[in-house]
Amino acid sequence: MKDTFYFSHDYNARSDPKLQDVLITHGVAGLGVYWCIIEQMYEQGGVLPLKSCKSIAFALHVESKVVESIVNDFELFVNDGENFWSESVKKRLVKILDIAEKRKAAAAKRWQSTQLHKNDNKCNANAEQMQCNSMQNKIKENKINNNIKENIKEKSGSRFSPPTIDEIRNYIIDKGYSFDAESFFDFYESKGWFVGKNKMKDWKAAVRNWARGEEERQVKQRRKAVSTNNVNDIWK
Repeated sequence: MKDTFYFSHDYNARSDPKLQDVLITHGVAGLGVYWCIIEQMYEQGGVLPLKSCKSIAFALHVESKVVESIVNDFELFVNDGENFWSESVKKRLVKILDIAEKRKAAAAKRWQSTQLHKNDNKCNANAEQMQCNSMQNKIKENKINNNIKENIKEKSGSRFSPPTIDEIRNYIIDKGYSFDAESFFDFYESKGWFVGKNKMKDWKAAVRNWARGEEERQVKQRRKAVSTNNVNDIWK
């Protein structure tokens, strides 16, 4: 069963005086930007870098000054000069983690109780059978431990390491692309180097996908420009 990612949203949040000020200053779009920032905070453990305002604006197709205003001007977030966060989000994340830990402990207790019940039934058979079961359990435990160790080695060996801006820029030049390496870096840095809900595995593949997206946007812009020129020619 896959994890469901969600956070509680007070139904009367729009009546909060601070959000009312956002609505007055930036309209409904400002409220949308605020909630998008909150979603990213939950995805990134409650804290975002201040420098990510630019990439957040790029992703939401709004001006950077709108994102910066919402982060800095309405006392909705706290910052230390490098990162910013919401005290409300932090408290709710602590509560979510606490609930998850309690559920995990309860599940482990149920599992232990089930195992003890099974072992009691086996002990009622005879001493020889009990000894056989004990040996089998030890063999299974050794196999599980070995599998866990192998998985840890595999995961530690294939752990993703984010590239530097210079590495991205060199790869862009090598491939003959023309987009800005900083925009690519800021965008994925703000998302914790996630692609959707999954951790990025190959940043070079992400660069190639970004380049294809840039080409498609440029083609659309050229088509729009040609269409506009044709319309202007009619009225000459």
